[in-house]
This record gives sequence, structure tokens and C-alpha cells, in this order.
Amino acid sequence: MDDAGMQSWIWPLPEGGASNDQAALDTRWQVLLGRGGWQAEVLGQVGDDALRLYVRPSAAAAAPRLLIAAGFHGEEPAGPWGVLQFFERADAGLLDRLQLTVLPLVNASGFRAGRRFNDWGENPNRGHGASADAPPSREGRVLAAHGARLAALGASGVLSCHEDVKQPQHGYVYSLERAERPGAFSHALLAANARFFPLLPDGDVDGCHVRGGIVFNRYDGSFEAWMMEQGVGRAACVETPGRAPIGERIAAQAAMVEAFVRHPLDGA
Repeated sequence: MDDAGMQSWIWPLPEGGASNDQAALDTRWQVLLGRGGWQAEVLGQVGDDALRLYVRPSAAAAAPRLLIAAGFHGEEPAGPWGVLQFFERADAGLLDRLQLTVLPLVNASGFRAGRRFNDWGENPNRGHGASADAPPSREGRVLAAHGARLAALGASGVLSCHEDVKQPQHGYVYSLERAERPGAFSHALLAANARFFPLLPDGDVDGCHVRGGIVFNRYDGSFEAWMMEQGVGRAACVETPGRAPIGERIAAQAAMVEAFVRHPLDGA
């Protein structure tokens, strides 16, 4: 077991409360779902926690199908809070033009503890698909049971929201496209991140080569890489600096969700 994966990181939220307050996160989602337009379901159980999926269908049969996932790592709370913030503030007319699916909190036990790994010391963002070099976590096994459907729900694109607690100030993006170099999709996400944080300099991060703020087309057993293996059109993992002020991190995550949602509607 990786000791760093069991270290706890918890921050006070700007509006009050703590970054690991799952009850507050769930309550705000229930208010949002209650406004209508959303369908909620449980994909499966992980210990005592339900792994939930929220779908907002579109009336347009040809609407882009987008999947957004957050909370794979519990010490990266700006992802779940940023996804929620975007949908709380988003214009319904924009959302109506898309079919949207959200995995709001994959690793609930890690989130409550402010800890990267789940209660069993497993990494929920590894062990996915053909590029995996480790067994899947309990959360991963639930997701795997629904792999074909998740890929269909994210056929036009998949976004996974993450943070890097080793970074005091730099943001960056892992992106996967069916191309030889990053395109408009990758750069739209990067530009949204760069509104809040300087981009990570060229070099290496966690054993990956980063250039221009992007780690490109790396298949590493992550959820987003697996979704590409399953046939989705494009995917990304966005990273905010986990030691920056959490309010800025949440705002950056929300901005990157907006860039992701708008991208297929901009015709790129």
C-alpha cells in the first residue's frame, strides 16, 4: 500500500464547511436534481456507498453525448465541487443542447477522509482497460460492469476532473485525441485552466512527458484512457494545483467543465 495514497488533505471551503463534507455535496446535488431534467441511478455499491450516475437527456437525438467524472481521488476535492458549481450556475438552454452524464463522486470513502485511495488502499483511477498494470479497485469493478454503456454515454467526449497535490501553482491537462498532436479540444481545456494558474513547464510529471501544459495520448490504465479504448471520440483528465487556494481550484474546475461542454457546440 502506498503511504502517500493514505495521507489526508482537507481544506476549509470559501462558503464554509470542509472540502470532505460529502453530506453537503450530496445535498446540493439533490437540490439540483430536484429542478428537473435529471435522471439519477445507482450503478453499484462500494462498501456502504452507492456509486451514483446522473443523466440529463436531450430532446435532440443527434445531441453530443458527454460524460463527466469526478472524485476518483479523495484528496482532489475541487473536482467534485467544481463540477457541481458549473451545473448549479449553467444556463439550461446550453445544457438542453447536449446529452450529459455525470459521475459526481467515484471514490466516496476517500473523499470523506481527504485521502487519495479508498478505504481498502486501492487507487480508483488505475486498473482500467487494456493499458492497466494493476487490478481494478472496488469502484473500478463497478464501472467495468457498465463499461459499454458509459462509453456510449460519453461517445462525443469524456472529462475526468483531477488535482495534483504536489503542485503549489501549476495547472496542466492529460488529453487523448484520435490525432498525432493536441487539437482544439485539448487547447480549449488548457486555456480554461490557464485563466487561473500558470501552466506546468515542459518536462516530466509523474513519469509522463508534458509539453505546452499537455500530456498527450498517454494510455495508463486510467478511466479516461479506458474510455478511449472503448471508442469514445476524445477524453481528458484536467489537473489543478492541489496546494493553491481551494476557491480558485474549484473555479478553475468549473471553467474547464464549461469549456468541455461548449466545445462540441462550437463546431470544433
